[in-house]
Amino acid sequence: MSKAFTKEDGGGDEGLIPARPRSTSAEQRYITPEGYRALQEELLESQGPAPQDWPELEAGVRKRERERRARELTAILEDVRVVEPDPSQAGRVFFGAWVVLEDEDGARMRYRIVGPDEADVKAGRLSVESPLARALLGKEAGEAVQVERPRGTVEYEILAVEYAESEGAAAAP
Repeated sequence: MSKAFTKEDGGGDEGLIPARPRSTSAEQRYITPEGYRALQEELLESQGPAPQDWPELEAGVRKRERERRARELTAILEDVRVVEPDPSQAGRVFFGAWVVLEDEDGARMRYRIVGPDEADVKAGRLSVESPLARALLGKEAGEAVQVERPRGTVEYEILAVEYAESEGAAAAP
């Protein structure tokens, strides 16, 4: 598991996103330890026996879908690089952080900055490649960020940055 982090362009503050390995292969993708475990569990489930109550035709179709998903998950698990939070990152937004935000209307939300293979906005997991996550990287509680969206620019204030492992709801109290 990797703990190396650096700014993507190679300059400035350390720790903005995981450091890219020196490789000529395709662009590296990152994942949190929890995301990696979740994909492993999904792979095991996709390889398990199919329910017996499926009609024969449906069972064949679903079997092919499960086999396709198992191949896809295997490829993802082979390609991703697991990145654990570094304790020295406390207080600033980096890969794996939980971030509590407040928008201009006072609405609060809580997101974890994760890799694209585990992103799920409804579950509070925001891809590191998203415009909001990119704007948050390297910032700390009390700072504001502006994000350009199709409906216009939105400003968010960072209320808290945490590195706890617990999965939280997308909305903060």
